Amino acid sequence: MWWRSFVLMAAMLGELVGASAGEPGSFGYPVPQEPNQVFFLQRSMNSNTIVYAANMDAAGKLSRREPIKVYWRRYNDNGEKKNLSFAEDRFAFGVVAKPMPGEANAFRIIIRPYPDRSAVLRVVNGRPRLEAKLRGQEVQLISAFLHLEGEGSMPKVAKVDVWGRSWATGELVSDSFSP
Repeated sequence: MWWRSFVLMAAMLGELVGASAGEPGSFGYPVPQEPNQVFFLQRSMNSNTIVYAANMDAAGKLSRREPIKVYWRRYNDNGEKKNLSFAEDRFAFGVVAKPMPGEANAFRIIIRPYPDRSAVLRVVNGRPRLEAKLRGQEVQLISAFLHLEGEGSMPKVAKVDVWGRSWATGELVSDSFSP
């Protein structure tokens, strides 16, 4: 049943079709402001948020061993920061990073269960960003929101909203789909 989480992660870093409503953080949940944050994921289940943050040294270089860290910000537990479980990391939200050939300080970020879906993590003007295509446009990814139906440990994915900012126009680009 982990495939329901996979659907969100594949959509997040792939090219999507359709239209979306709302804006990042428009669902009433706290919006994380983590150091070197490049993306965040929220779900209708509760305000606990998955944060994707660049792992950089003092000189602004991405760690070659672990250029991106993925963890929970548990807003339901006083905002506690918590690592993903082994299963969450390996089967749902974790990533693999591969250096970009011929480009220093940049990595292709691949979702473990979807090796054909990827984004690029790079540092631009001293700031990390996660880049991908969204609705055919090159964007800096911002966030995703997963609308869930049902209760328990494996609720049904009803809809996914994804946001990014266009490189060309600076405008917010959103997309939505139902798995």
